Amino acid sequence: MQDMLLILNFDSRYASTVAMKLRAERIDCRILPGDTPFEKVVAQGALGLVLAGGVTGEIPETLDGRLLSAGLPVLALGDPALGLVSLLGGSLGPIESMEEPLTVRFQPSRVTEGIGESERLVPMLRSMLLSDDLQSLAMAEEHVIGFMHSELPILGFSFQLESNDPDGMSMLMRFAQDVCGCSAWLTDNAFINSTRDGIAAAVGDGRALCAMTGGLDSGVAAMLAHRALGNRLQCVFIDTGLLRENEAAEFLAYYERTLGMQIMRINAQDRFLEALKGVTHHTEKAVIIADVYHQVLQETALKMPHQALIRGTSANDVLNTGDGYNSLAIASQAPLIEPLRELFKEEIRHIGESLGMPPEIYQAQPFPGTGLALRVLGEATAERLDILRRVDAIFREEIREAGLQRRLWKYFAVLYHLQHESDSEALAVALRAVTVGSVGGKTRVLPARLPYDLQERVSERILQEYPHLLRIVNDITPGASYAEIELR
Repeated sequence: MQDMLLILNFDSRYASTVAMKLRAERIDCRILPGDTPFEKVVAQGALGLVLAGGVTGEIPETLDGRLLSAGLPVLALGDPALGLVSLLGGSLGPIESMEEPLTVRFQPSRVTEGIGESERLVPMLRSMLLSDDLQSLAMAEEHVIGFMHSELPILGFSFQLESNDPDGMSMLMRFAQDVCGCSAWLTDNAFINSTRDGIAAAVGDGRALCAMTGGLDSGVAAMLAHRALGNRLQCVFIDTGLLRENEAAEFLAYYERTLGMQIMRINAQDRFLEALKGVTHHTEKAVIIADVYHQVLQETALKMPHQALIRGTSANDVLNTGDGYNSLAIASQAPLIEPLRELFKEEIRHIGESLGMPPEIYQAQPFPGTGLALRVLGEATAERLDILRRVDAIFREEIREAGLQRRLWKYFAVLYHLQHESDSEALAVALRAVTVGSVGGKTRVLPARLPYDLQERVSERILQEYPHLLRIVNDITPGASYAEIELR
């Protein structure tokens, strides 16, 4: 058995929350899709299972009853708990929509010890009608919303962990440590050492190839591989021409010259511009950029000897696209190594810091793989990309000069076209700065309140360099939920 938990994902928002909270307490865990075959779940050798689902009041269709016969402790959170009640001979009441938090009363058990009552959000309340083998663990008014099996280590609660939830964390940790026997071993250094040793064992005496995008994920993956393999690691950096000002040069300066990594730079700027010619829709641009990137990467991989492939896949990538489309793997029969596959962006930042990365690297602004192309609304020509690159740099420079970079989650510029009768190339700029805050109990992306003198300086500098721009506006549109954006 491995000293870890498995999290079966029946809702990405909650599965990711459970994983990050466990790892913050140094409990190792891995996320698998909720429809993972039973045999594969058992083969992982985990000490226990957490079934993480939504809170709709409906039983997940892919819940496999054989999980209850695996001999492993099971904790179901959210809708999967309703499914376990049915599988264990109970039944369910009708769904009731609840707008206000409910007072939940807990009964003593190994996971609820010391918890008497707590206020919880239960958006869709559905009473559990328990069979003789089940005991009530949590009540909201007269409704049973939590249970445990009288003989087996199987528990369930129809609510989920909340953002600030000491009671929920207490139950989760008691399940992990007291019921499953997990230990809190997963420090950043333990992860780094384990991953380095795993890469070294997988590659053996051979060579590995790693694609680096200029972003944090691929950078951290490459550093881990470099520690394991040294000069037997060959990195590839495809210059798309879509990065921010000086980004490619700064990337190479750190990874190649400071760390001594072997990086082959492939200038494919003209190829991307040609493929994007005449394309205006953002979805089509994203597909084209991905396709061209994969083509260049495949061509390169076929020319370079290697026995393994290193890829900076993160948990965000996996939850978005499943295993994803990996052109590097398609171009080679070599095994694929994804050292960051279980980690989310903030966790990867912590690993980067522990690896000795400077703050300007591991705290860098999140930047999409499509680069600046999608921040040019309409056709992404070379001229428009150059304008946006410089405008964005001015905005970011002023944010840093004002000391606001740590208070903002994202800040960037967008270039767009105005419908203007006298000028077919009437361009304007929108400045966007957002923070993360709580609204109605949910973590959401909120427009930042930038000082007016900062906005004036940015506007003046931009117009000095590009006087033909017709508008400079501040985009204060409220954003989507933080969890939804992080998983995209």
